Amino acid sequence: MSEIIKKIKKKYEDGYKYRGLSYQRRFPNEELCRFFGRNFFLLKKKDRKKIKILETGCGTSGNLKMISEEGFSAFGIDISKEAINLSKNLFFKKKLKGNFQVGDFTLMPYKKNFFNCIVDVFSSCSLDRKNGEIYIKEVERILKKNGKFFTYFPSKKSDMFHQKSNKIYDIDTIESFKKSAFPNHPLRFMTINEYCNLLKKNSFKINYKEEIMRTYFSGKEKFYFLIIEASKK
Repeated sequence: MSEIIKKIKKKYEDGYKYRGLSYQRRFPNEELCRFFGRNFFLLKKKDRKKIKILETGCGTSGNLKMISEEGFSAFGIDISKEAINLSKNLFFKKKLKGNFQVGDFTLMPYKKNFFNCIVDVFSSCSLDRKNGEIYIKEVERILKKNGKFFTYFPSKKSDMFHQKSNKIYDIDTIESFKKSAFPNHPLRFMTINEYCNLLKKNSFKINYKEEIMRTYFSGKEKFYFLIIEASKK
């Protein structure tokens, strides 16, 4: 495990340990819901359980809870043991079905061509450039042919990426932020063309791409998000 991944692991282990479920959102990401609406919500309930969906970086399962409640076969992997334990307890209390695994995104413990869909909501952006490329190779390996991949990812258009006080790790990754309320750990940014080209290099077809912006601190800071949907060729 690289030093940057160790740093990420410690950050999240501490966060989930001391703040529990409140360390992450309780409700699903809006763009993820739109992705499911475009691709899966017309399926009948009896057919949904055949669809195996993995969230990488599931955290406390704000997204996976919705996926399981909607009748899909839900899988979650996270580097934090604390997060996985919280997810398991949440699913037990809600009487939901889910499969959870503590693991590293760069070496995921799943068989080749296993999943119908893999989703990444602001999670693999914690990896540096090198490990981010390995992550996409792992996604391609464990995803079935024609399987869907969804990502919600930071854009280089964001004000945060251009702050002069940032400590740089590589050309895509900021190691730490001195002038931001963002959690102080590595964060990777890409342009929409960079991300789409990375997917195309790894046998993906781009089906949907969008870039949205929202502001923080009463409109003082702009943050852009990439929304990309692809399928494995």
